[in-house]
Amino acid sequence: MDDLANEKRKIESVLSELEADLHRGFRQLSELNEEQARYGNTQNLWELRKNEEQSHIIQQKLQESNEQIALAYKKETKVLDDERETLYKKRSEISWD
Repeated sequence: MDDLANEKRKIESVLSELEADLHRGFRQLSELNEEQARYGNTQNLWELRKNEEQSHIIQQKLQESNEQIALAYKKETKVLDDERETLYKKRSEISWD
């Protein structure tokens, strides 16, 4: 059970770092495109919108991943709890004479 919780924390940490890195990267890209757009490069406005859409899609995928991890953890925890309960029942049925 502890191993499962540790793995869950590790995965959540990696996803959080990935999300922060992606957010930082899209923010820098956005700043560059905005700067170019100020100088009259209209192509960069289109790129800016495209990048914002991609950022939004990636955020959704990361959120879905986090939800899937939470669901998988919950399911596995239930399986382990059920197995433990079954073992406790079997142990209590054993005669220790």
